[in-house]
Amino acid sequence: MLHSDVDRARELVEMARAAEQQEQTGKALGFYDDALSQFSSDSGDPFVADVLRWKGTVLRERGETEAAYRCYAQSMAKAALAGSPGRQAHALNCLGTIAQRRGDPKETERLYAKASKFAEQAGETRLLGMIEQNRGVLANTRGDFDSAAAFYSKSLEAFEKTGDFEPMSWILNNLGILYTKIQNFAEARTHLERGMTIATSRHDAVVENIITLNLAEVWVGLGRLDLADELCAKALEQAQRRADHLTAAGALKVRAAIERQRGALDKSIATLRIALFEAEGAEDRLLHAEMLRELGEISRALGNAGAARSAWREAVDAFEIVGASHEIAEIKAELKSLTD
Repeated sequence: MLHSDVDRARELVEMARAAEQQEQTGKALGFYDDALSQFSSDSGDPFVADVLRWKGTVLRERGETEAAYRCYAQSMAKAALAGSPGRQAHALNCLGTIAQRRGDPKETERLYAKASKFAEQAGETRLLGMIEQNRGVLANTRGDFDSAAAFYSKSLEAFEKTGDFEPMSWILNNLGILYTKIQNFAEARTHLERGMTIATSRHDAVVENIITLNLAEVWVGLGRLDLADELCAKALEQAQRRADHLTAAGALKVRAAIERQRGALDKSIATLRIALFEAEGAEDRLLHAEMLRELGEISRALGNAGAARSAWREAVDAFEIVGASHEIAEIKAELKSLTD
């Protein structure tokens, strides 16, 4: 490996990062591949582990879960070859996010615990905070809101002390999701708007897009369908521009809920079908369960109790896979009250 090749790889990574900021994810992936091509397939250079991980994250954010998993697994192998505990910790944390998306909480916990050990060994305090935040997401999914809030607060406080704004925006977004789930919409809005301010100032299009969609959900909860629709359209347009199928599917799911509440039921079911198509292959178990729940809501609104019951039973099964006890309890209550 010539020094000039390493320098060229670093230049290509910078070009990939710039393309990401401009929401040109296809271009970014091309630059990451070009950077990787500067190294031999058996290279033990630790930078290869970084490039594979960064490429994996672009793929993950586009909803290309299996491709992201392969990059993270390769990153882990390269990090181990290079004898870098810090890079192994990063790869394990990323693999944890894939296991979480796929609805495997035991494997997720195992990977996060292993990542924490490597991060401690490497003195990676920032990464430890990020892992704590990811554990908070897992607790939130399981309906353990007190634990989730504690994980988030601990991480947020640590990042506030160091002035590390990037992970602060992630945690504020997750706090917004938590408070939306427990219907404390004022608190959710406060956290999301603070996170949005940070993401906008950092020109972080991905986080800005995600927060936009989560704010739309807050406005749905508050009954302000006009504002929700406006933000939903913005989130959908941003996601489609980045070829982010997962966020696009989430935006379409929210749009279907807005249309249902407006009484446009045929439109709502058509939108939800497109959402299901967009999410195909992304392997996001939680989103799939949420879409099944919305299908039940639309079916009930159409007066089809049988279809509602069927969709909700499927949703319960899907939520059970990810351990979402809060949603399971809510849907079981709906099923109990449902009459033909």
